[in-house]
Amino acid sequence: MDDFEMNNMDGMESDTIIFEDEDGNEYEFAVRDYFFYNGDEYALLTEVGQEADENGEECIVCKVETTEGEDGEEDEEFVLVEDEGLAAKLIEIANTRLADDEEE
Repeated sequence: MDDFEMNNMDGMESDTIIFEDEDGNEYEFAVRDYFFYNGDEYALLTEVGQEADENGEECIVCKVETTEGEDGEEDEEFVLVEDEGLAAKLIEIANTRLADDEEE
């Protein structure tokens, strides 16, 4: 998924992001969790409509970068974490958080 451009859908009520690949194919992902690590905000995403296998859902982690748009509103951009070691650590943190939430 390294070749995906990630865009937040303006005006969407739910935390859903549309990913578009270089061929123009669109993929819809849902935000499962937001969390901070070393001062940066990250989001754990799962593909909408994806069926969980015996290993559970496949997740990806994106860094959330906030910028100010032309209208003065905050815009969020989701940037894929390409460092495999960091991504593995972030997924481990996110999975622990989700497991803790399920226990409550």
